Amino acid sequence: MIKIKNLHKSFGDLEVLKGINLEIKKGEVIAVIGPSGTGKSTLLRCMNYLETPNKGEIEIEDLKIFVENITKEQIHSLRKATAMVFQSYNLFKNKTAIQNIMESLLVVKKMKYQDAEKNALEILEQVGLMDKKDSYPSKLSGGQQQRIGIARAMAVNPKIMLFDEPTSALDPELVGEVLDVIKGLAKRHMTMIIVTHEMRFAKEAADRVIFMDDGNIVEEGTPDEIFNHPKNKRTIKFLNQIII
Repeated sequence: MIKIKNLHKSFGDLEVLKGINLEIKKGEVIAVIGPSGTGKSTLLRCMNYLETPNKGEIEIEDLKIFVENITKEQIHSLRKATAMVFQSYNLFKNKTAIQNIMESLLVVKKMKYQDAEKNALEILEQVGLMDKKDSYPSKLSGGQQQRIGIARAMAVNPKIMLFDEPTSALDPELVGEVLDVIKGLAKRHMTMIIVTHEMRFAKEAADRVIFMDDGNIVEEGTPDEIFNHPKNKRTIKFLNQIII
């Protein structure tokens, strides 16, 4: 369903992605782990074209892009096919929870107001925040704001959802409610790539775990293979330094 081929990204002289190759099946949940500064978030941002790759190919179903010859129309199509959930919630502070979700439906999808409202209410129900539909972000906890951020990404019905450390800005007691929403999406077979430092979550929710280091995919496999039987020395060293 999704193919990344020989993807490169540099910032000046610093090469951050060094030829990433990755295939993702429809409905598959991929957890990306590894030390900070190894290109994990940059990979997601290149897939959504928030960062411009220098070289490579991105293929999502029938959309095939050669980075060096990409057009504005292809960038628009790529962003319609992907939805990004950030570390910071990036909600509109002057809009209520339901208005934040409806915004993309009204502006991007040109949906009628009543249809957008109906869709937004259904999604609020899925993330367990129907009772907060008229609340502004300032009245929501960090966990609730992130769940609205996830709901907003769900609203555009993307082919793949990209999560950039979605729980890193949360207090520990709020992490669980966000992870439960992501697990619920996994059960509904949403295709997802999740950059995370939550190893227990990666172990429980992912179909496949990818370990990145120094701009490369060093090792990949099932959670059991990566966490219990890692083969690469760099993976072993990383896992030995953290608590799972």
